[in-house]
Amino acid sequence: MNFFEKIYALAAILFEIGLVAFFLLQPQYQRLSILLPVCGVGLLVNIVFLFLVFRDIFQRTFDTPRTRYFWLVIILLFWPAGLVYLLRHGFKPR
Repeated sequence: MNFFEKIYALAAILFEIGLVAFFLLQPQYQRLSILLPVCGVGLLVNIVFLFLVFRDIFQRTFDTPRTRYFWLVIILLFWPAGLVYLLRHGFKPR
């Protein structure tokens, strides 16, 4: 990942954590008129984040080809696995 992608990934993670924390701590804002647009923005942020992670997976060379497919399946099934991937591979040079 280049510098911009790393910064975006960190910002996306912080945004998602902040979004969940905000709505849990401020229940008066849990109205549909507020939730829909804000969660729509969160969805767009997350789509770009996953695109960057998947792009990095396909551009990176792994020891075996099965490792690439392992990460793809794990990230598709469990979103927090993207964080583990970033820590283990994504922030390191290719």
